[in-house]
Amino acid sequence: MSEIRRRRQRVEVGRNRAALVEAAIRTLAERPEASMAEIASAAGVARQTAHAHFGTREVLLAAVRDELSRRAIAVLDAADIEHGTASEALGRFLDATGTLLAEQVASSHAAADSEQEAARHVPVEQRLEALIRRGRDSGEFTTDLETGWLVAATIALGHTADHQIRIGRLDAQVAASQFRTSVMHLYGANDPDPAR
Repeated sequence: MSEIRRRRQRVEVGRNRAALVEAAIRTLAERPEASMAEIASAAGVARQTAHAHFGTREVLLAAVRDELSRRAIAVLDAADIEHGTASEALGRFLDATGTLLAEQVASSHAAADSEQEAARHVPVEQRLEALIRRGRDSGEFTTDLETGWLVAATIALGHTADHQIRIGRLDAQVAASQFRTSVMHLYGANDPDPAR
C-alpha cells in the first residue's frame, strides 16, 4: 500500500470516528436509547463501520463523554476566568457551564466508570479552586465554607441542573439560570449581572 493511500485511509478513519461521535451526541440527546445502528445511520456510515471503530455502544458512549469533556474545557477556557474580578469571572464560568448543559445530556444516559468520570472533573476542579482562592483573597467570596466543599457542591449543582433537564422538569435556559443563582449564593458572591 502506498504512503498516499495509507494517509487517505487514516483521514477517512478519523473522519468516520468524528462523524460517529458527533452523530451520537445529537442522536442521544433526542433518543437516549438509540442503538449503534441508529447512530451509524445518523453519521452516514454503515453499522459495521461503527462497530469496527468502537466495538460496543459503551465504548462509543465513553468517546462521547470524552469529546463533551474536551468541549467543556474549551468553553470554560474561553470564559477567561483568570481576568476581571472574581465575581465577574465566576459569572463567566457559570454562564459557560450553562451553555453546556443541554449538550451534556447526551453523555449521562449510560453509567460511566466512576474513576474516569472523576478524572474528567479534575480540570474543572482546579479552575474552581484557583477562582475560589482569588475570590476569598479579594473578599468577594464567603470564607466560612471549605474550598473542597464549594468545588464539590458546584459540581453537584451542575449534575442536578443536568438531571432536571433530562427528566423534563426544567428547560436548559431555566436550569442554567437556577444553577448560576445557586452557586452565586453558595459562594456568597454578589452577582455582577443581577438581572440574570
